[in-house]
Amino acid sequence: MAVDFNKFDKLVNQEQLKKDIEKASEVSFDDVPEGEYIVSLENMEVKETKAGDKLMLAIAFKIKETIDAPKKQNGRYIFMNRVIYGNKVSDRWNDGVAINGVLGWLKDLGEIEFKSYSQFANDIEELFEELKNSVEIQISYSPDEFYPVSITEVFDL
Repeated sequence: MAVDFNKFDKLVNQEQLKKDIEKASEVSFDDVPEGEYIVSLENMEVKETKAGDKLMLAIAFKIKETIDAPKKQNGRYIFMNRVIYGNKVSDRWNDGVAINGVLGWLKDLGEIEFKSYSQFANDIEELFEELKNSVEIQISYSPDEFYPVSITEVFDL
């Protein structure tokens, strides 16, 4: 089926669109820089990757306060995703090593065991529900690290 682009061209103020495009080059959406932040936990779940062939732990944090960074980042998001099923298989890296690393990372938020993917996903969901409106977390964010988020402290609200 062919798209009728003329229909869309007629719907748009071409002059304003050209101005908007030029102005857009002035807007910068830099990545969140390395730094220390107070964040809220906005999402934490086990889900499929976009390709649907792997499982990952996906976590989203919202910056509430910038403690030490080049400029204030308040209101921005930091994401951390870790594949826990479908990793390359070797003695040094495999799903077991990945899961063990995730369990170690999670220890500052709560004790979770891994018995099965469904149990783990349920426990992650329960932990998120328990924490989402009851804590703020101080983190050290290093975007180039394998685990870019290190938990420094957890504060009850």
